Amino acid sequence: MEGVRTNRSGTTSWITLDNPPGNGLYPGLLESLSEALKDADADPAVNSVVITGAGEKFCAGVDGERLREGDPTNFATKLVGLFKLIPTLGVPLIAAVNGDALMSGFSLVCAADIAIAVEGAKLGTLEASLGLWPTIAQVPVLHRLLPTHALANILTGVPFDAKRAYDIGAVAAVTSAEHLEAEVQRWIDLSTRSEVLARGRRSAHKLLSLPYLDALDASYEEFTALFSKRQPN
Repeated sequence: MEGVRTNRSGTTSWITLDNPPGNGLYPGLLESLSEALKDADADPAVNSVVITGAGEKFCAGVDGERLREGDPTNFATKLVGLFKLIPTLGVPLIAAVNGDALMSGFSLVCAADIAIAVEGAKLGTLEASLGLWPTIAQVPVLHRLLPTHALANILTGVPFDAKRAYDIGAVAAVTSAEHLEAEVQRWIDLSTRSEVLARGRRSAHKLLSLPYLDALDASYEEFTALFSKRQPN
């Protein structure tokens, strides 16, 4: 797959962004990433997916050189498509943030269910500091973080360090680089203890997308449907 490497470790599919030096995003990579996620989700032997980066960075955002040479609209289409795909997955998605996660790379972290970051990593959008605005990249950030924290980064373009990212809920844990894989595995074990946890992921993301009262109505329907299936014929 273009710009992406995949491998299986037990029941986990590891997807590695591989576009050195910063693992920047571009249409071909985004398409490969989406396909890798779909393939993992369709595999009954897979119960979790991990996204990480090659080398010492997670993802530095858009690959600017490729964007200038290509069609920006195509990039936007692929990026929005990826962010729409992620909530539909039936397995937990974990970001193993092995280094800096910036601009749309930070958005990818925020779109994951659980993120584990290494000490010293920088996480956040940078666009405002460059005189730009994170038009698409802001959406997962605004949905993951409290507005005060999200806007503090989006408006200034100053990223968080890993500890601050943990304090504000952008990541679930911070660990050393040497213990990253073990910490990720710990969270995989916790989030896949039963099939119910994996199946419930789609429900959680569906309810997150609804207004409060609509979410309660939808949860009621799910509850009654669950128990009606358990009644004997």
